[in-house]
Amino acid sequence: PEHLATAAATTRAPRGIDIDARRPRPGRGTRRDSLASSRSFSADASPSSRGACWSCGVATTSSDLFFCGACGAVLPALAEGDDVNGSLLLFRVLGVDPPRFAVSDDELERAMKNLQKTLHPDKFSTAPKAAREHSADQASLVNRAYATLRDPLRRAKYMLRAAGAGVAEESGMGDEQGAAGDALVDPTLLMEVMETREAIERAGDDASALGAMASANAAAESSCVAAVGNAVDAGDLATARKETVRLTYLARIRDEIKRRLPPG
Repeated sequence: PEHLATAAATTRAPRGIDIDARRPRPGRGTRRDSLASSRSFSADASPSSRGACWSCGVATTSSDLFFCGACGAVLPALAEGDDVNGSLLLFRVLGVDPPRFAVSDDELERAMKNLQKTLHPDKFSTAPKAAREHSADQASLVNRAYATLRDPLRRAKYMLRAAGAGVAEESGMGDEQGAAGDALVDPTLLMEVMETREAIERAGDDASALGAMASANAAAESSCVAAVGNAVDAGDLATARKETVRLTYLARIRDEIKRRLPPG
């Protein structure tokens, strides 16, 4: 069958670091650039208050992502609901503006490493307790952003969830409120999945057969990732959801084949 297929010890931002570098720039991004949906993720939204800086007492906003704009103290990590851009905080953390599905691994890795050099808890080892705790939380946020956005399937589900069209994490079917998901799954896809799993069973420990299936599945995953990206960035949520379901199955098949392949 056709195979599925992130201040030195003074609690200030390190010299040379632009604490405004990752603030959203007004006017950038359009509906076409970002995930179009019934919700808006425009970078033009007015920054929301996040309270006074714990170090200097000056008011901060959600635009102050990592450091206080007044004194440079490291700030508490934002939570998804605190962000001016709604639920796409992880993109802003890594400087992906506007948020988009098509983002390279190199871009994400470079941003992650640069932020970790700035925010790593070791840089705050002699700082006040608050700064140490905030730096650890910020570094954790950076790691979470990287882990989520570097994986195409997790990135797709993250963007769909932000658009209110989340695909159930465990089953890959339905939505996150538990609504029926049969309509998301093409019967042909289900048949392909079943036939592929049967082929994997028949292959047993045949490394050659399993390798061939792994190659076919990798090609199918690559094609599906492209389809997901095109749909997500075009704002076609229906297609994006269905392709994400397909990608979920492909990822599971890849993992199943990997488990069966001999080491090396």
